[in-house]
Amino acid sequence: MRKFLLLPLLLSLSLHAQDRIPTASLDRNTLLIGEQAEITLSVTYHVDKAPAPQVIWPTFTDTLTGHVDILHDTGVDTVMPNKQGDPYLLEQKRILTITSWDSGYWAIPPFKLVIDGDTTRTEPLLLTVNTVPVDTTAAIKDIKDIYELPFSWKDWLRENWPWIAGIAGGVAVLTALIILLVRRARRPRTVVAQEAPQQPLHVRTLEALQAIEHRKLWQNGAVKQYHTEVTDVLRGYVEERFATPALEYTTDELMAALRMGPMPAEARERLRNLLQLADLVKFAKYTALPTENEELMASAITFVHSTTPAAPTTSAA
Repeated sequence: MRKFLLLPLLLSLSLHAQDRIPTASLDRNTLLIGEQAEITLSVTYHVDKAPAPQVIWPTFTDTLTGHVDILHDTGVDTVMPNKQGDPYLLEQKRILTITSWDSGYWAIPPFKLVIDGDTTRTEPLLLTVNTVPVDTTAAIKDIKDIYELPFSWKDWLRENWPWIAGIAGGVAVLTALIILLVRRARRPRTVVAQEAPQQPLHVRTLEALQAIEHRKLWQNGAVKQYHTEVTDVLRGYVEERFATPALEYTTDELMAALRMGPMPAEARERLRNLLQLADLVKFAKYTALPTENEELMASAITFVHSTTPAAPTTSAA
């Protein structure tokens, strides 16, 4: 009975004793020249009894021995080899892909690992490399000539697509530039006409009065329109010349505003008579005589001349 009770304990101690012992194994011991095999290096351990060990792995170059070359090294990876049965069991694993180009029996020496400061070694391995069997009874054949593959647009495009893309991009940019230049050349040029210098105020006013006179308004019965247009021209002249809102003021308001201004008294009186006559025609239905209509235009022209500032004169040196 005691033996049966001690058996699980001994089995557990045996499993834990196998922990932290490195192993090395070949997936195949025999191969032909140039074929590949894999060496698996591993260290297993339980993490429920002690922390994970500190493992220092050997450093490899591209040659394992004088007759065995390393083609690939996966590096160290940690896996759970028995996830369902023993979830506390972990394994650090490293796989080397090897090959050999010499036939014979090649010993792979033990791999040295340092685990928690202690140096341990794996068991040595033996690799058998065979040559390719040659049928000596068959005739010797010449080396085959170089076989030229047929031209393929698909392969050519795959090899030269960067050049094609660059040329296409350059052509597109050059085409866009040419189109832009052609459109710009065809676009009608906008010539900005230089504005003629504005004529003096008194010249513009006299021209406006002459235009009204040439239309012969009062001669054709449009007396009220005639008086309205003449006085509007004069009010606009006064507003610009004397900085007074003459177009907004009534006659009395305008006269009161001009009384304190620089307009001469004679000119101001003349303007009053013009505006009052026009007010009678426009608002009081007064019928002006032909002589009064003629006098209105003559008096308006005289008013403009009398209020126009004299042009400066320069004295000869």
